[in-house]
Amino acid sequence: MVAAAAILTAVAGCAGGFGSSPAGPLEKTSVVVDVFPSIDTAGLYIAQMDGLFRAQGLNVTIKFAETSQATVTGIEKGSYDISSADYVTYTYNELACSCLRIIAEASFLQPGELVMLVGAHSRIGSVPGLVGKTISVAAPNDIATLLVRSLLADYGVLPSQVHFKPGVPLPAAGALLAKGLVDAAPVPQPFVSLDEEQYGLQELADLDQGATENFPLQGFAVTQAWATKYPNTLRAFVTALEQGQQIADTDRSAVEKAVEKFLGVPPVTAALISLPEYPLSIDPVRLQRVPDAMVLFGLLPKKDASFRMSSMIG
Repeated sequence: MVAAAAILTAVAGCAGGFGSSPAGPLEKTSVVVDVFPSIDTAGLYIAQMDGLFRAQGLNVTIKFAETSQATVTGIEKGSYDISSADYVTYTYNELACSCLRIIAEASFLQPGELVMLVGAHSRIGSVPGLVGKTISVAAPNDIATLLVRSLLADYGVLPSQVHFKPGVPLPAAGALLAKGLVDAAPVPQPFVSLDEEQYGLQELADLDQGATENFPLQGFAVTQAWATKYPNTLRAFVTALEQGQQIADTDRSAVEKAVEKFLGVPPVTAALISLPEYPLSIDPVRLQRVPDAMVLFGLLPKKDASFRMSSMIG
């Protein structure tokens, strides 16, 4: 709370952008955020845990969704106010509707935060050993598929040389590996540490390498219509969120407490997990890497190569 108070003071002195104080009364004070549950949104958890949203006059409710797409569908339908999802999902949806606005970054990839796991007794000892094997992913052409394709390319393996098994939620991937129902799976923290402890799974490769090193993972978005209707509410939300991001970026113990509280991670595991980077502002150049990589690795047709993430910002 001392750290939060210091950041409140610092942010109060800043002018301009979302992070400044609301220009007038809040249009609404109750906000529902639909989140894909991961350590990538630790800044959000901290802002809620430390009362930073309340300090802005907001009553924030955090809901957890099974997939990133569910969070975007939720805000498009008006079921929720704010989404936290991966940028691959946001890109697909924006190309279809031209209706989304990115309001903050949540995370970008760091070593050990998202890795390729194999079974405890797997004979696969290298990435080329995945040829002919089955790799689970949550959904076809999702961010995990993109990261895997990048990893395969680094080792000269074509996507057609492996079998992707979609429809496997990330929390379930470890159990499938342990049962031998798939041969490998891209898994993020905290499931990496949890699955290694529970099933004895092995790390085959870190996905933070090559073309996807320091890759943007997850962010926050609203619809353009929502941003227009509730500008002061949006500004208040982002102000508190940025304070939470600042704490997440500088205080690992706060992140550990947040994932213990919101994700149910045991303290002994929380102390060991590798964390992503928690950016403090939106970087259009960094985010542009997402659609560029989607085109490069075949998740988007070349006709979409002109798409710019900057069109979703500001």
